[in-house]
Amino acid sequence: LLRVQQSIGYCPQFDALFDDLTAREHLQLYTRLRGIPWKDQERVSLTHIHTHLFTPAGTYSGGNKRKLSTAIPLLCSCVLQDEPTTGMDPKARRFLWNLILDIIKTGRSVVLTSHSMEECEALCTRLGIMVNGRFKCLGSIHCKTKHNLTPFWINVS
Repeated sequence: LLRVQQSIGYCPQFDALFDDLTAREHLQLYTRLRGIPWKDQERVSLTHIHTHLFTPAGTYSGGNKRKLSTAIPLLCSCVLQDEPTTGMDPKARRFLWNLILDIIKTGRSVVLTSHSMEECEALCTRLGIMVNGRFKCLGSIHCKTKHNLTPFWINVS
C-alpha cells in the first residue's frame, strides 16, 4: 500500500489547500504522508511556485493556489490531474503544459481530465471522450474526428 501511495499523485479539480500552511509546508506534509523522501521534492522546484514557498496559501491568488495544487502530485511517478489549468492565466497554463510534457519524457505517466480539446491535443498521446457518462472514443488523439467529435464555433454578432 505504501508503494502505491508513493506512486500516485492527485490534483483535484478544486484546490484542497490549508490556508495557514505555506507551499513548503504543503509539500512537506504530502511527502511525509506518502513516505516520499524529501529530496524528491526537487521535482516540484521545476514549477514556479518556489517564489511563494514561505507564504501562507490563504494569501495566494487563485492562479497561485492552482499552481501549488498541480505541483503537489508532481512528487509521484503517476500523476492524475483533474482540470489542471482551471483558473490559470495563459502564461501559467503554457508553463504547466510544458512541465507535463517534460514529465512524460522522463517516463512518468500523466492522466488528466479536461473540457479543453486544445489542452488534450497539446498534451495527450491517447484520448478518451465521454458523453453522458459513456465513452464515445478511446484511442489516439485522431479518434475525435473519426467519431465526429470535433468542436465547433458559433459567431454571434
